[in-house]
Amino acid sequence: MLHSPLAIFGAAFLIFASLMAFIFGTWRERAGAALYLAAYVVANGLNWLSHMQDLSHTITDILCLIGFVILCWKSPHPWPLWAAGFQLASTMTGICGLLNITVSKWAYMTLLILSAYGVLLALLAGTFAAARRKRRQHIGGSE
Repeated sequence: MLHSPLAIFGAAFLIFASLMAFIFGTWRERAGAALYLAAYVVANGLNWLSHMQDLSHTITDILCLIGFVILCWKSPHPWPLWAAGFQLASTMTGICGLLNITVSKWAYMTLLILSAYGVLLALLAGTFAAARRKRRQHIGGSE
């Protein structure tokens, strides 16, 4: 699970982005953080328990993608759409791996890692925008 410094950094970044969303975000950012944290825990738990790691990762990716698409529905903010797009890239990468489409392991892992960071950066951008909106409403409402 956390066998390398890069994996530890990724888990720390996931925790940081999720904490920021829970503290400063609205319900939409909190839901996105909870969704992504749950997918991370479930995928790593299934990887540890199962010999079918690629399948379990792809299933959690698909469920996470569905969750981000639901968050996109009638959202006035762009971050869920960006998160869903990055999650779609991760999901399609997993599906290509299951279909044995010839992709080098390096390219496969690079796209999975970049798409995960893309989702987290979209979540952070949405969180900071929500915090800024809250601050503006609070300042504007107190005058």
